[in-house]
Amino acid sequence: MNRKHGPDRARLGSLLAMQIVALAIAACSTLRVGSDYDRSASFANYHAFTLMQREHRDTDNPLVAQRAEDAIRQDLTAKGYRLTTNAAEADFAVDFTIGSKERTEIDSDPYPGPYMGGWWGSGPGAWWGGPYWGSGVDVYQYREGTLSIDVFDAHSHRPVWHGWAKKPLTRSDMENSEQPIRNAVAAVLAKFPPM
Repeated sequence: MNRKHGPDRARLGSLLAMQIVALAIAACSTLRVGSDYDRSASFANYHAFTLMQREHRDTDNPLVAQRAEDAIRQDLTAKGYRLTTNAAEADFAVDFTIGSKERTEIDSDPYPGPYMGGWWGSGPGAWWGGPYWGSGVDVYQYREGTLSIDVFDAHSHRPVWHGWAKKPLTRSDMENSEQPIRNAVAAVLAKFPPM
């Protein structure tokens, strides 16, 4: 029997535990994405787009809105759509909202308490108690970032597509927002046009 396997197994177990923790952390900060669209809209007829101009009050940092607008413009242009500032030339108009808010998540799991049953009292009123169940409550507070992109038919002005992304934000996401915003825009617009 080779005795060298003992420390190697311990190191392998430690490495495996670290990987499991890393995967759990990554799963907690996963970007969630969804979309919906008007099934009667003719997306094949869309070739040129315009970006709706308005003030974005959902964020304290004006760079966040500008980075989202730039990423949307670049992504749609890369898909072959042409940007126009003349609304009369556009087939569709794009609007977006971006921001964040504090969220609280509460998980409650019952767990057995230390008392697992026994006789209480004496005489005819005595009873047998079953397991005592307490509750484990975990409270998580975090800041959730949200991005919504909306597409409107430029001629009918009706909404035809809506996409969104949500993600728990890390301090790094907030201090270095450019790449997380690009990632969120790309993930949302990967669903546009709908197939």
